[in-house]
Amino acid sequence: MRIPKWGLLSIFPFQALALVGCAASNEKIETVEELLAAAGFQIFYAQSPQQQAHLDAIPQRQLVSHRVKDTLTYLYADNEHCDCVYVGDQAAQDRLRQLAAEKRQADWQVEASELRLDWTMNPAVWGGMYP
Repeated sequence: MRIPKWGLLSIFPFQALALVGCAASNEKIETVEELLAAAGFQIFYAQSPQQQAHLDAIPQRQLVSHRVKDTLTYLYADNEHCDCVYVGDQAAQDRLRQLAAEKRQADWQVEASELRLDWTMNPAVWGGMYP
């Protein structure tokens, strides 16, 4: 079966737009810290020896929950990069899960698009070069 050239060319711009859109959204949120900030976690920097000691006592670079009375709070400590702790409530935790799922989906779409692009742009089909 012969595929008309215009058929492939009409599909390619849409794939390129999808790649650009996914890449742009991935560039917005690359790190855990950016995800935490986008989800609504507040950042607090250790500014005293007591705060530094408390920061060091929290498991590092892990999201941990902490309950005070009836309030559940989530903490993410990072004494290696910023000497800080991100603090969020249940709404921020829910938003973090949503953003993380969206990021995984966007990463998957970029990877799948790149694989499709590699497959469709195989120069070996044309004898090593395009006509």
